[in-house]
Amino acid sequence: MTIRGSIDEVTPLGTSGWVHDDRAGEPLLVQAMINGAVIGETIADVERPDLAAAGLGDGRCGFHIAFGAAIDPSQLAFVSVKPSRGDAELPRTNLTGFVDAFRAMRSRHPGVGWTRSIFGGLWTDRVDARRRLAGRVAIGAVAQEAAGPLGRFIEAGHVLLRGALGPLGLEARATEAAARLPAGPLAPRGDLDSADLLAALPDLLFGDAALALLRGAFDDNPLVCRVELARGITGFAQPSTAEPLPSPTECAAVIVGIGEGRLLLDIVRDSHALPEFTSGGESRWLTGSAATLSLATTAAASIETVTLGAADLAVVAPGTVYRLRVPEGMTALVALASPNRQTPLRFLRGEGGEVTLRHASGATLAV
Repeated sequence: MTIRGSIDEVTPLGTSGWVHDDRAGEPLLVQAMINGAVIGETIADVERPDLAAAGLGDGRCGFHIAFGAAIDPSQLAFVSVKPSRGDAELPRTNLTGFVDAFRAMRSRHPGVGWTRSIFGGLWTDRVDARRRLAGRVAIGAVAQEAAGPLGRFIEAGHVLLRGALGPLGLEARATEAAARLPAGPLAPRGDLDSADLLAALPDLLFGDAALALLRGAFDDNPLVCRVELARGITGFAQPSTAEPLPSPTECAAVIVGIGEGRLLLDIVRDSHALPEFTSGGESRWLTGSAATLSLATTAAASIETVTLGAADLAVVAPGTVYRLRVPEGMTALVALASPNRQTPLRFLRGEGGEVTLRHASGATLAV
């Protein structure tokens, strides 16, 4: 007998998943157990078109087991499911075991702060970030003038720094260079226009207001590891999925408008606080994941539009879903920043023709 299957979800009220026997001609009986005691059972005959498409018979091998009584959340990680014909336990997929244990810990200790991702992340991602900010200001770890912007960054998942680029923004030579360059990632070793724009970026991105915010959020000097130029209307995205970073939750997007006009930044409200996983166990924090937009759509989130002037700068948190609307004749610059301690592997010295520019503050541009 060859049995395949998995547990897809476990809650205090029941568990669901699928099980298929390649040789059996009928659905299997499955039992949910804790410490050897049966707490529920059912026939695995729920229709699953995805399993049929994968060649598992006619796909009628899904199950949902309702427990005889609700179990304590602390016991979720100890629930096992077995076909009645054998002793083999069905495996759990897509980190459900970790998620179950994490939920149990949170239910037992509701006052404890936690990050919204299994990857950890910035302290600004924590549910107790406001309390932490107050403590950091009290001990002098965060300057008083940075407390307001950091508070908005925590609450909204983004912050707009009005006038952060001074009255002039980029100098004329760099502005003209940006207008001539194509949309897309800025080539680290391109033509003279690329060189002119790259040379101007450290002073643009690491002005006093932006530097104070990024240092406070990162607990470190910022490293800008990716610069992209955008025009027209971009698709929705989030900073954590822009590059395969060692720690995708420790990053932020710095956005500037270059040229004449008003850059529009559409933010999916509260998207930074959406859960990490879809019901299928897919993390929205990973490069190439489609989970970000599916979660935002499922949550029926509303859109907040932020307008950036020529001297304004916006910073977007790792999990915030956003898009840009760039008027004709204008260019948007999006820089992915992470802490200096989290140097992305693909930008290590000697790989990819890296260009490194160091700012007097200690901040770094390495693309």
